[in-house]
Amino acid sequence: FLERYGTEAPQTAIAFSFNEEFSEVIRERMEYYNGGGEADNIDRVRSQIEDVKDVMVQNIERVLERGEKIELLVDKTDRLNQQAFKFESSSRNLRRALYWRRVRCAALSAAGVAVL
Repeated sequence: FLERYGTEAPQTAIAFSFNEEFSEVIRERMEYYNGGGEADNIDRVRSQIEDVKDVMVQNIERVLERGEKIELLVDKTDRLNQQAFKFESSSRNLRRALYWRRVRCAALSAAGVAVL
C-alpha cells in the first residue's frame, strides 16, 4: 500500500475510497488467516498433540496396571514363602517324631528279645 500510494495517501484519502481497490486483497488475507493454510497446520498439530496425549495416557494406565499386578505377585510370593517355611518346620517335626517312634520300636523289640 505504501509503495503504491506513498505515506500521505492514508492521511488525505476520503473515507472508504480504497475499498474498491483493496477489497479483493483484504478478502484474500481474511481467507488466508481465517481458514487458509495456517489454520490447517495448527489443527493438524493440535490433532497430533491430542494423539500423543492419548498414547501417553494409555501408557500410564498400562504401567499402573503392571504395578498392581507386580504388587499382587509380591503378595503371593510372600505367602508362598511363609507356607514353605511352615512346611519345612512341620516336616522337620514329623521327621523327628518318626525317628523317635522307630527308636522306641527298636528299643521295645530289643527289650522283648532280651526278655525271652
